Amino acid sequence: MNAEELIDQLEKINPSSTSDFLNENQEFINGTNDEGLSVLEYLLKKGLSNLACEVIQLETFDPNLPGHNYLQTSLALGYANVAVHLLKKGANPNYCLEGRSSALLTCLENEFFNVAEVMIKHGAEVDIRNDSGWTPLIWASIKGRTKAVKFLLNHSANINICNSDGWNALTGAFFKRRTEIVALLQEKGAVFGSKYAEAALLSAFDNGYLDVVKNLVYEHETSINIADEKNVSLVCKAVQKGDWPFVSFLLERGVDVNVFDADGLPLIAILARNGQDQFISNFLDHGADIHLSSSTGTTAIHVAVKYNQISTVAKLVELGANVNGQNDNGFTPLIDAAYAGYLDLVKRLVSLGANIELKAKSSKGEYYTAKQWALLLCPKDRNKKALDCAHKEIAELLALPND
Repeated sequence: MNAEELIDQLEKINPSSTSDFLNENQEFINGTNDEGLSVLEYLLKKGLSNLACEVIQLETFDPNLPGHNYLQTSLALGYANVAVHLLKKGANPNYCLEGRSSALLTCLENEFFNVAEVMIKHGAEVDIRNDSGWTPLIWASIKGRTKAVKFLLNHSANINICNSDGWNALTGAFFKRRTEIVALLQEKGAVFGSKYAEAALLSAFDNGYLDVVKNLVYEHETSINIADEKNVSLVCKAVQKGDWPFVSFLLERGVDVNVFDADGLPLIAILARNGQDQFISNFLDHGADIHLSSSTGTTAIHVAVKYNQISTVAKLVELGANVNGQNDNGFTPLIDAAYAGYLDLVKRLVSLGANIELKAKSSKGEYYTAKQWALLLCPKDRNKKALDCAHKEIAELLALPND
């Protein structure tokens, strides 16, 4: 007989004879069927917990059968009595299968605190980590399981351990606004390290928990000059969300405004793109550099032109932007406007003193003035004569006396 046959017989024999049958065939007790199910797992699956406890007492039974975590399985199914028998038999309380919770975490999740006490007496590590680095304390704190937190703290759980994402128990509890748990952890001496407070601040803002953000700034003096893994700063996130009250909150606290978005555009250019004239002035008052450019030389006025923000272009020039500033390929605001066919904007730029003779390089390496770009982009008839359109009007507007 093998384990497959043993389990098959268990499904057929009279329950009153099962115990004797198992005892007589205990040499097969640690085998598995074709589905990988062991005898003990079969009994637990069927709800035969008393019989499972008898199997555990058999001399040949291995409580630490490789690839099978009997302790975690019994706790997950709610069989606390089976778990205690396994521990007494010598089950390793710290064995954990890949992708599964530890037995202790499962025990606390089901609030089997008496069993958890037994586990710790049998060597269970209160700070055991899962595949993501979560300890039972981090899990309980983030989930708001106050009883479990108190139990773990009473058993000297480490309050400073972090998971793989850099979150410790206090950071997680604070982010989830588990105020009672935050107080418990702080009573035990838990503190926000700057790294973790900053991570909590960014995550809290991303998820709309502004009260958490402001508490971190006010109470924990967390730096507001922080950025995520893509180097997008907090103030940049606020501008992109259009959260202007929070932008003002950051400006009042001296946030660095000379920062860039994920595409490398300066923040002042993002404001220009959206036509935020009032905040452009405000940012400049707080130290923003109106000439700050991307890696390709794109400044705020170039971006305002690209998005046809006529009033913003005028405002930028008024505040000191170079109306003839060129990017790495020589494109000026006027050339950008002519290229896009923005007739009204071209007129405004000319009135602001734009130089119509500057040239920009094409992809073929040739240089053209704003007028020439307008003519190149103007649709033509079969005789190659420019058709009436904005580009044609722009070319005529930019014509020199000798053209």
